[in-house]
Amino acid sequence: MNISSKQLYLFLTACSGNWRNSIYIKCQREKDAPGYLLAADRDGQPVILAVQQFYQLTGVWIDPAECCAQLTEAGFEALYAQYLLWRLPGTEEYPLRRLCEENSSTP
Repeated sequence: MNISSKQLYLFLTACSGNWRNSIYIKCQREKDAPGYLLAADRDGQPVILAVQQFYQLTGVWIDPAECCAQLTEAGFEALYAQYLLWRLPGTEEYPLRRLCEENSSTP
């Protein structure tokens, strides 16, 4: 299974097969990016997928108003502060992009 298909599979599994069951995260740092989708896996860990990547893989454009909730980047970072500290210690990288990349590289 290629990386993109695997990442899409993990995301759809986490949101019970419907992107509307995910939380839309509006980009504030990346002005050209349409945002990210957040779902939680069976262990409660975040599964992040870029809206642009979802569109490229499915041809479906996300309407943030149809998601079950919306968050800002700051809201996401506050909600997952301890998780981010544990998972990405000492990193100055953009956490949403980094978690999205990590989802694609998990076994």
